[in-house]
Amino acid sequence: MRSLSFIATLLITVSVQGLSPGSTQEIDVDTAVINKQTQEAYLMARRDPVIAIRDARTALSESSKIGYKKGMADASLAIGMAYFARYNPGDSASYYNYQALKLYDETGDLAGKARAYYCLSYVYSLKGMIDESERYSRLSLENFEKAGDKQGVLNSLSALTYLARQKNDFEGALVLTNRAIETARSVNDTAPLADALNTLGNLYKDMLLFNEAIDSYFDALELWELKKDTNGLAIAYGSIALMYFYQEEYDKALEFNQKKLPISARSGDLWEQSKTLNNIAQIYTAKSLHDSSLYYLRKSLLLNEKMNYPAGMAGAYHNIASTFSLKGEADSAFHYISMSIKLAEKNNDPGLATYLITLGRVQRRMRKYNDALDNALKAYNMAGEQNDAITTASAAGLLSAIYGETGRKDLAYDYLREYHALNDSISNNEFLKKVTRLEIQNEYDRKQEAAEFEHMQEILMRENKIKQQNLYVKGLILLIILLLVISLFYIRNTRLRARYKRIDLEQRLLRAQMNPHFIFNSLCAIQDLILAGQPEKANTFLVKIASLMRNILENSREEFIPLEKELETLKLYLDVQKLRFESGFEYEFTVDSSIDSENISVPPMLAQPCLENSVEHGLMKKKDGGKVEISYKLVDGFMKLEVTDNGVGRAMAAESQDRKIKKKSISTEVVRSRLDYFRKVMKSRNISYDIKDLFENSKPAGTRVVIVMPVKKVFA
Repeated sequence: MRSLSFIATLLITVSVQGLSPGSTQEIDVDTAVINKQTQEAYLMARRDPVIAIRDARTALSESSKIGYKKGMADASLAIGMAYFARYNPGDSASYYNYQALKLYDETGDLAGKARAYYCLSYVYSLKGMIDESERYSRLSLENFEKAGDKQGVLNSLSALTYLARQKNDFEGALVLTNRAIETARSVNDTAPLADALNTLGNLYKDMLLFNEAIDSYFDALELWELKKDTNGLAIAYGSIALMYFYQEEYDKALEFNQKKLPISARSGDLWEQSKTLNNIAQIYTAKSLHDSSLYYLRKSLLLNEKMNYPAGMAGAYHNIASTFSLKGEADSAFHYISMSIKLAEKNNDPGLATYLITLGRVQRRMRKYNDALDNALKAYNMAGEQNDAITTASAAGLLSAIYGETGRKDLAYDYLREYHALNDSISNNEFLKKVTRLEIQNEYDRKQEAAEFEHMQEILMRENKIKQQNLYVKGLILLIILLLVISLFYIRNTRLRARYKRIDLEQRLLRAQMNPHFIFNSLCAIQDLILAGQPEKANTFLVKIASLMRNILENSREEFIPLEKELETLKLYLDVQKLRFESGFEYEFTVDSSIDSENISVPPMLAQPCLENSVEHGLMKKKDGGKVEISYKLVDGFMKLEVTDNGVGRAMAAESQDRKIKKKSISTEVVRSRLDYFRKVMKSRNISYDIKDLFENSKPAGTRVVIVMPVKKVFA
């Protein structure tokens, strides 16, 4: 993992809290002393595990005497931590961590359970039990999230990211890392963000995205420099050194590793020292200084043995074997790689396929072709099951070499072609030369010079690549242009349809409000008043009709009008209707006190068709006592309009008003269409239209229309 000291960092930052105050002063003092002693054990675990175990055992004993379960749990976790710091993930570390987990569970301490799960995940990781380690890491993450501990969440995400990388699940690791970066940005400390960015760099490195990796490493380095965090600087130095190594700038790589090594030594971090020594050895190997490489590899091996870390030991044995193989000492190489494979098989090490490839190479050098072929095939199949393209390519390259040396040129060619396909993004010039030579042997005259063919092949590959890229770019540009044109036409067409729909509704609304029947009857009523010698009443009637028509003409051009103006128009309409009918009727408007009628606007004349139906179909046949009630209320951001009459009801009106029913249905259709238009434009299901028949003693007692319409504010 990033370092085995990560647990220590977590436990040091966690304050050990006691129980709530007890019934006596003595218990308060005892718990405070226990908490302090346990805290000191946490802090001492890395520097001197023996003293930490002694102090934590004392705290555990004192906690047991007074039944202080939280103290027992914290002390048990400290003991497990100290055993782990001694790189002994065996029974002792596991036992005390499980004891702590049990006690935290009994006390309902979510953060404590999360810490115990987290430590257990590292214990199983050190044992090489990746699946079990992942299970405990996920339990740790779940409990840290419930406890609201962001630092704990970051630690768990880091552990899960490492485990995903071990399984070559780079996509899953990237999701976890981005989540960690997002969480780290919400913490008031740059250290977690630096850790997360460094992890992102490691992931990009594994994915062979070296430019992205370098950017992430330098982002992390900048944050660690601001905090003057020496441990963080050591990590950044190591990561940057690795990037220089991949770029074959070996002197710079050595310089940064040598900057890192003393920092790791001062902190007593055996894991980071081991990694750094191994990296220095790889640099000397690349420079063909194999004796120097073996010196650093043996030092790295000693540290892994001290940590009792099987995966680290297996890796060190493997690297020593590879170096002996480069020196031409096949017997020594065979000895060390055999030890590596034995450890890897015992601990289900993900690096087993790589170690088998090295064994196959050693056996090939020893001319044990059958054994070499068996191990190469085993590694090839294993890497394929793990979706490990790099290791699969290495195995394919080894198989090609073995088949080539044993006279199976056809299979040698097939595997080398696969090797070329898998390594296309990182292939080097030497590899391309080998592929070219095999293609010459299988497809052209063997006497043709390999160098000339290689040159031709490279030119063709470059030209084809350029043509393919140009074709992709042109196709992409055409596709984007086509999508833009289609989108513009679609948007324009949609807007035109909406505009025509609105105009049509406005025209239909105007026709519905200014129907000839209503105008003719109104003019006849004025004529009757004049003939009856009531010119003043006729004049009043005429003024109201003129005002009503002017309002209708003005309002029909607007999508929304102030509620105050809508009420004025409706009152004019009802006044005109009252003058027309001798029997007369009453009307009442109720506007909720929370509504500012000057600042609230509504769609115009939605209520008029409802009022017309109430008056002409409901109240016309009623001799006296007719009444229409109109109410406006704001409900959930929409205007609720209710029009209630005490007329004869729809059923009786239908018996003798066939012609008017047809007109009524047209008015109703206009209202429904307008509301449907608003429902689509505003994408709201709350907009509605409903008609209910009212009954009293099972007899028709009127009609109620309920409209829920959109509203807007006149002044924002």
